[in-house]
Amino acid sequence: MRVHHYGIAVKDLDAAAEFYIKALNMEELFRTRWMGEDILFLESGSMKIELIAQTGTIGEAAHVAYQTDDLEYLAGRLQQEGIVPSEGPYVLENGWRTVFYEGPSGEMIEFVEEQ
Repeated sequence: MRVHHYGIAVKDLDAAAEFYIKALNMEELFRTRWMGEDILFLESGSMKIELIAQTGTIGEAAHVAYQTDDLEYLAGRLQQEGIVPSEGPYVLENGWRTVFYEGPSGEMIEFVEEQ
């Protein structure tokens, strides 16, 4: 398993995108609106970041996402350990399958399988 992307809560999606595109030489991967949030994925090589437009307190949507080759197997194994998803699983517009869990300190952990 490896890190898939980092999620970053931002106040202004377009201003943040401009900054990361310039500062880290990133390119837009895709935009979506998901569960009432405007989201933009950027990438540079194997590095991806998810910018999440926030209207509330910044930091609420920060998370790390790990890539897995078999989301169904992973979710089943976690279920056997008594660990249940806090959100999902979902299938995004681009075919990615994703599920969120809450860590012991309330941190969000996402697992992603690219199709």
